[in-house]
Amino acid sequence: MKKAFLLIAISAMLMNLAGCKAKLPAAAVDGVPWSGDWITFGALGVEEPGYGLTLRDDKAARDMCYAAWSIGEPQPYVNASGDETELYDAQLVLLLTACDTAEEAQQNVAELLGLAAEQYAIAGTVQRTCNGQEFTVLTYTFASESSPFARGVSAFTAFDTWAISVEFACQDTFEEDGMEILTDFLEHCHYAAR
Repeated sequence: MKKAFLLIAISAMLMNLAGCKAKLPAAAVDGVPWSGDWITFGALGVEEPGYGLTLRDDKAARDMCYAAWSIGEPQPYVNASGDETELYDAQLVLLLTACDTAEEAQQNVAELLGLAAEQYAIAGTVQRTCNGQEFTVLTYTFASESSPFARGVSAFTAFDTWAISVEFACQDTFEEDGMEILTDFLEHCHYAAR
């Protein structure tokens, strides 16, 4: 009897899990059919990036998606908290936050821009359109000496009810153009059509 109950419980759980898997959108707003090869985060599909970016981390919670790519070989590093971690020549971090309304997503982006102004020594701000989506792009150096990175470039936008930020940061020995790498990444992002 216990085995039969356990089998029924496990079957029910598996059916519930199968039903929870999000259905991929049919197409992106740029008219491209949605690809199962893209990494999908909420309303965003990301093609495999170039420039040697390797996916290192990919997490999703109820209202937030996070992913991190890196370039280069890892080196041991002890952060400001005393924790040992791995440090790469450069990293790209994508953060998406789900909001209840488009206005809330815009407010979230404004807050992220405010935080960036506090944390970084901003060298420039431009508006840039990548694959049809307009971004506010900041170039900066790291104001804090506790950061292992010397400089960076970040892009911020709201799409529908999502606040999106993408940050590219690199060490001072990194010779490639961070703006070029970030722009290429953003050109290969797709946004779900409704």
